Amino acid sequence: MKRFLGPRSIRAHHVVTALVLLGLLALLLTGCATNTSQNTFDARGEVAKEQRDLFYMAMWPAIVVMVFVLAGLVVTLLRFRRRSPDELPKQVHGNNRLEIAWTIAPVIILMILAVPTVSAIFDLGRKPRSDALAVHVTGIQWAWQFEYSDITDSGGQPLSSLGDLHIPVGREIGLTITSKDVNHSFWVPKLAGKLDAIPGNTNVMWLKADEPGSFSGQCAEFCGLGHAGMKLTVIAQSQEDFDAWIKEKGGSPSGGQGASPTPTGGPGGR
Repeated sequence: MKRFLGPRSIRAHHVVTALVLLGLLALLLTGCATNTSQNTFDARGEVAKEQRDLFYMAMWPAIVVMVFVLAGLVVTLLRFRRRSPDELPKQVHGNNRLEIAWTIAPVIILMILAVPTVSAIFDLGRKPRSDALAVHVTGIQWAWQFEYSDITDSGGQPLSSLGDLHIPVGREIGLTITSKDVNHSFWVPKLAGKLDAIPGNTNVMWLKADEPGSFSGQCAEFCGLGHAGMKLTVIAQSQEDFDAWIKEKGGSPSGGQGASPTPTGGPGGR
């Protein structure tokens, strides 16, 4: 026996569907907030801006393709729907021109995207320049330790800090990243991409802040029960303020412009 829905049941069904769609829309819109502390689209550094621009370059063609595909699907569903149990739709066996077009078009789009993508891979994956400020980053359960290779403290040891990385604005920073215990992942979304910190291995990346400010970061690799609290802050300062911070910490430059040590692992900055 077939069960038929009455008018009230149909209305209730529509209300539930509308509420579910509104809930999904609300979740979607919460992901579009721009005032978050770790928003990758609010780039404030050279590396992050290049990564963001590359993402946009790939995203907009993908959105155009999605709109055309969905529009074609809707047109097909409405125009060629079956209207009668005894009526068969017109039998077709493909359109050669259309099939050739939608085969060639993606190839052309990918070829266009390949040029800036490959260029960005080589640029962001290179070693830091010789005049970059060298900082050795060590992941520890559950904190980040920073050692300035070319700045010594009052005891003659590399100046170090825990949790906060102070850098001068406009100067390239060369980071050599490793771990003392388990795998971690160094990530400051507004300045650069992620790079793994692996015990016994050293990875290298570079970043540069374009303006003063405090930029939030965190470990992006689950590393144990304290993973959620393994955060860091990059404090970008003018050169004068950076020098004042060094003096406050009792440090002094040990010569050179901060050449980054040669890593044992491959280049990162993904």
